Amino acid sequence: LSYIKIMDVGRSYLVNRVMDHIQSRIVYYLMNIHVTPRSIYLCRHGESELNLKGRIGGDPGLSVRGKEFAKSLAQFINEQNIKDLKVWTSQMKRTIQTAEALGVPYEQWKVLNEIDA
Repeated sequence: LSYIKIMDVGRSYLVNRVMDHIQSRIVYYLMNIHVTPRSIYLCRHGESELNLKGRIGGDPGLSVRGKEFAKSLAQFINEQNIKDLKVWTSQMKRTIQTAEALGVPYEQWKVLNEIDA
């Protein structure tokens, strides 16, 4: 399991099993952000049509359960009442569909396509 744990708004970090370029760039970004207290939410897309077949990759859209997940995610995010929410997605259909359910502007980043697939 790869992860970074940030403690006390950047006073200390725990980085586990960061092995590739994209992961190391994310760690670099997180370690160099302004130390203003705030939350960063990371989320995978909802279930895709290929996930139903036990496959990953490709560019399928969301399954029915994936669309339900996106709606639940939107409800959760709305309850957080986040001012100036920034949403980044890959350019894959399933991530865009998940982000669109939030009803806020989002940016597509090619470097987020198929991380670790």
